[in-house]
Order: sequence, then structure tokens, then C-alpha cells
Amino acid sequence: MKTFKILIGVAIFIILFFGFPIILQIFLVSVFSSDQAAYSSHGSNLGQIDYDKVISNAKKTGYTVAEDNFGDMRVHPSNIVDLDERLGKDYRFLWTKFFYRENVYFSAETSEDSTGISFYNEKSPYTGAPLKLEDLPPDEWIVEKFRLVFGLTEPESRNYLTQLKDSISKNQQMFGSIIIKKTYNLQTVYSNLNASSTSSNFTSPSVGSWVTETFYNQNKKIGTLEFEVPNARIIFQNGGHEYTITIDSSGGVSLGIMLGVREEIPEEEYRFIFKEMFANIGLQPEKVDEFEFNYEPSTRRWFS
Repeated sequence: MKTFKILIGVAIFIILFFGFPIILQIFLVSVFSSDQAAYSSHGSNLGQIDYDKVISNAKKTGYTVAEDNFGDMRVHPSNIVDLDERLGKDYRFLWTKFFYRENVYFSAETSEDSTGISFYNEKSPYTGAPLKLEDLPPDEWIVEKFRLVFGLTEPESRNYLTQLKDSISKNQQMFGSIIIKKTYNLQTVYSNLNASSTSSNFTSPSVGSWVTETFYNQNKKIGTLEFEVPNARIIFQNGGHEYTITIDSSGGVSLGIMLGVREEIPEEEYRFIFKEMFANIGLQPEKVDEFEFNYEPSTRRWFS
């Protein structure tokens, strides 16, 4: 039973960190695809791009374009000029995390009509140990976050704190969570994190997945905002080989090739094709030289 809990915890951690679309893609490849060889690159951010123009150019060129569709549960916050300028007007907000210490945080995930609140201990997936009440920050810290996120009174905030503690005590899981039938004003949270921090930066855990803005007070991480941005796979079939550019509107790009098992392509050949694709969709071809590729003679090895 303990081993099972650890495996489940690791699975949850992987999905939270790398993104469900990536996990789903790997699963589908493993279950439904015949064995293939693959070249894959690291992800790289090209900076500001005209994402809509890139997608339009790809379609005009005749490439297959598989765009990711947002779920109806995600929302686009209004009137946050900084984020619109950085991420574009089609991004969707996922959740906020307030860090009490590096491995324990308060998470608020919003949808159109409710918010999921949880405390999570990032060490738990490796130990299988349930979150304990003594892992929580002081009550005053949690009450402050409830008041900030929802604009609640102190008695209302303490009522939700009691519910959260009850969830942790009764469920004996690696995180404690409750659902609150309220949404929150991201502008207020965003302003608070900016005012409380000395610096912040944007990162993409995986191309075509989430974009995270992390806030620091000196060297201490105090919070994150996580977003989903428009993303797509641009696919070109050539000589029995499938060349794919995965790209998102924040400028994140990764490259991949699928080909016959144990088949190989000269590096100068596949780089030439990717440079042609970059030129055709409006990206700088020389950027292809910045990508490093890994080769797997058999994708079955990923799952054996």
C-alpha cells in the first residue's frame, strides 16, 4: 500500500510539473503507435513572436497544424495590461501559489464559478507521507491569504481554514483541499505579489504547456502565477519522416522528428529541413542552430 501511494504521488507530481498534455502524448505514443525512432530537441524560448502570423503562414504553406484548445473552465483575466503585453490576449489563467517555505504552499486554482484551495508538500510524492497539520504555516498566515484572495472577513476566512484543516485530518493524503464557491480577482493577487517581491521571471516548464511567473523576495520564492498560452504542433511529412515544430505564443519552441525504428538522418539534412520550415512560417532560420537534438533508436525504450 505504501509503494502504491508513492507511485500515485510521483504521478501527480509529474503531471503538475510537466503538464497533462505532455503526459497524454507520451501515453498515446506508447499504447497506440508502432515502434519508431525519434529525434527530439530541448525547449527554447525565441522571445517575442507573432504567433497568429506563424500559424497562418504554416497553414498557407500546407503544413498540418494541430492547435490546442482551451477548456471552458479556464478564464482570461481582464484589465491586466502587463500580462496581456507579455502573454497576449488569449492566455488563460490556471492558478496561484503562495509559498510559506520552499516545499509547502497555498494553491488557489480558479474556474468560472469556484476555486480549489489546497496545501501541498512537494516532498510527499517521494515519501508517501500524508500532509500533517503541523506542516501548515501559522493560522494567521493562511487567514491572510484567504482574505487577500477572496476579500473575506476574518471570521469567514477562519471558517474556511477550519474546513481545510478538517480535510487534512480526515483524508490523510499528501495534500489538503477544499472547494470554495467563489472566484477571485487576479488583479488584486497580481498587485500583491508585485508589491511583495523584489524580482520575478517567466519560465516554461515545457513548450506548449504552462508558463509560470515566479516572484522572489530577495532569494526567497514567495509565489507563482501559472498560465496556459495558445500552442500548436506544426507538422511536415517528408520522405516518410514526420518533422514537428511545437510552438506557443510566448515564444517557446521545441523540435522533433519521428522515423522508422533505428533509422537515422544526417544532422545537416534535418537541420536544413527545419530551417526551411522556420523560414516558411516566419521564424529566423538561423535559430535552428541553437537547438541540440537527442536521438532514440526505439521509442519503446521510453516505456520498457
